Amino acid sequence: MHKIEKIDWTSDYIVQWRPLDMCNYDCSYCSPSNHRTIIKKDITTADTLIKAATNIRDSISNDKTVLVYVTGGEPFLVPEIYRWFNFMSDCNFKVGVFTNGSLPISMYMKCKSSFKNINIKISYHPENADIDHIVSLASTIVEHGGAVEIRAMLVNKLFGRVDELEQKLSKYDIPILKLPVFPLYDARTKTVNPTFASSRNLSHYTQTIDDGSLGYFTEEELATIKDDSNQQSIPDYLNVMVDGVGTNASTMVRNNLNRFKGWKCSVTNKKILIQANGNIQYGVCANSGTSGNVFDDIKLFTEEYTICTQSECHTIDEVMITKFNESGETK
Repeated sequence: MHKIEKIDWTSDYIVQWRPLDMCNYDCSYCSPSNHRTIIKKDITTADTLIKAATNIRDSISNDKTVLVYVTGGEPFLVPEIYRWFNFMSDCNFKVGVFTNGSLPISMYMKCKSSFKNINIKISYHPENADIDHIVSLASTIVEHGGAVEIRAMLVNKLFGRVDELEQKLSKYDIPILKLPVFPLYDARTKTVNPTFASSRNLSHYTQTIDDGSLGYFTEEELATIKDDSNQQSIPDYLNVMVDGVGTNASTMVRNNLNRFKGWKCSVTNKKILIQANGNIQYGVCANSGTSGNVFDDIKLFTEEYTICTQSECHTIDEVMITKFNESGETK
């Protein structure tokens, strides 16, 4: 494998935005920095987010399109967050909102006036989620003209809960993408954080691929992960070319082909991530460090490549961003 290239991006730029780093869940495999304990006074406001979105709009040429992925933490903890979504919709930003889907359905329905530009992506976390609530939320969004996608997390010992969700959603035309989690692993002690254990106060643990070497997934679970027939549907936007041959990013992740250390990567001219404090970095990997703050004067993208220093790429859209090793470089 020498070169990865996606030629059918739906937008020129991708902005992944974490408006807050707090969550009402405490999943065993989630990075502790992304699901801190909820402190209401520290939750940002819709007006603050609108101001930041204005800076992004004003810093990008009018002929460029922007896709904003809102992640967290749990973004729907922000009061009146629908006002921010409405503003970005009015700016013609395409918006994908990742939520654990646990909050009252009425909170999600406040966004329905901007459903034309917003896609709700429900991350199903089987350690915590109420399956019937997820089914009700997803079907309600669809009934009101919204687009929804389920990303079901494959967690050790809990694959059956994903199967149950899939069965209950079978009468709706709602795509379900099954993705293996990256368990938290302490390389010093060779310890994996087990299913149902808290990860909120862990240190020295990092999300790590389990290809069988960590002992997190069973052999049967690993076989299920790698079997494409277990995928109900894979969205077209995950299609990507690898050395000129078509595949998709989901298959790459499930087969542990998301290792690019030493490769040249163009994340610097495609995607930024905005942290809860407003700091901007190129990609979740932050390979080039912090490059400004969204509340200041900002220059968002550069034509320069970065050299990957990460042992694994854990973010599915970043797996697809153009990258190559030296033997695959084309002039």
